[in-house]
Amino acid sequence: MRAERRRIPTLEKVSPYAIGATFLIVAIFFLFTNHFARPDDAAITSLTPWQCVGGCGAGGSGGIGVDVKWIGNGVTGGLIDAEAMGMYSIGQDYDYQEVRTRFSIKPTWTSTLGLTIPIVSKTGDLQPATEYQDYTEVSGGLSDIMLDFSKSVGMEGEYSLMFNLTLPTGQYDIKRGPEGEMQYLPTTLQCGAGIYNVTIGINKTIDVDKGLWIVEAYYSNPFELNFYGKNQFINSQPDQYNDLNNSWDLITDKSRFQYWFKPYGENDLGGYTPPSINADIYYGYRGVEHYVHSFGAKLWIPLGVDWIPAFAANTYDPFPDPDNRTWSLTLHYGLEFSRPEYPIYIAVNKLIESGASSEGKFLWPEGRDFLDTWTFAIGIKTTMF
Repeated sequence: MRAERRRIPTLEKVSPYAIGATFLIVAIFFLFTNHFARPDDAAITSLTPWQCVGGCGAGGSGGIGVDVKWIGNGVTGGLIDAEAMGMYSIGQDYDYQEVRTRFSIKPTWTSTLGLTIPIVSKTGDLQPATEYQDYTEVSGGLSDIMLDFSKSVGMEGEYSLMFNLTLPTGQYDIKRGPEGEMQYLPTTLQCGAGIYNVTIGINKTIDVDKGLWIVEAYYSNPFELNFYGKNQFINSQPDQYNDLNNSWDLITDKSRFQYWFKPYGENDLGGYTPPSINADIYYGYRGVEHYVHSFGAKLWIPLGVDWIPAFAANTYDPFPDPDNRTWSLTLHYGLEFSRPEYPIYIAVNKLIESGASSEGKFLWPEGRDFLDTWTFAIGIKTTMF
């Protein structure tokens, strides 16, 4: 049993996923186009107001993961574009609050560079699989900062190639409980993941009468960097070396504890996040003056099983997440009040996700959660200087 628990995905297991995801993105790209040409800057700058739909790229509220995508005319033209999005998510045993502030600039007429700073507050029960009595805990603070870059391509700039890098700025080892019996909060209640994450994607905008369609595809690959050359949890807990010698093959697993770079997303507590893919489709309706209604759906599929750290603090013993989700579908409705200087956006997202499966098996949603998982958002944009 323990031998099975010690298995952590390695580069050999991640690489086939990367190849398959890259093929999927390329296939979707050519499915929606029959030409690929270097864009003409003058042509792109003369496009309809839709040219900056969704925050222009993979960052900000249009990013990857559980978030809300802004679809509308937006506002641009200054040296710096700014967007603030507040989100409130509720489930059966949790509620999350988050404020994302995104600043972006245009290094060229056809590219956008953005920085997103998220602040979170999370309340939820301890993981049901623990052997401890459930109780509610709260965490909050700076989450993982995101950098994003997008480049418009195509004859009319109808495509965007997107790159997103997430930095591990949020705390991922928050502990709660009485002295001597402290436990790590569940991964879902931590402010950050403790790993880096790179996302690549492609976006196509299709103009239609009184609106537009947006089709997107992304591949996300977590990884880890260590500027100390060794696992910082083990380094701060010398006694853990004795436990490791008894529980792990340190020769085989040496690269997990003494490393500068790992091509897979395992943090120093043993929590593992697999690569993932997602595909989105949205429709924006502009038939009512000064308003943009939007409808959409996002499908997210992880290419592996999450692992989580040991519940007991100061212990290194990761294992497969008993609450692992094998897919999720997010349904979206948004409404932009298209004001010329300060557009306002409100949105509702409904999350539908698989039942829990620590073995990564496909499961249908659990009935008790079907009506409980919602995200409500309100945002504002402006341009400065």
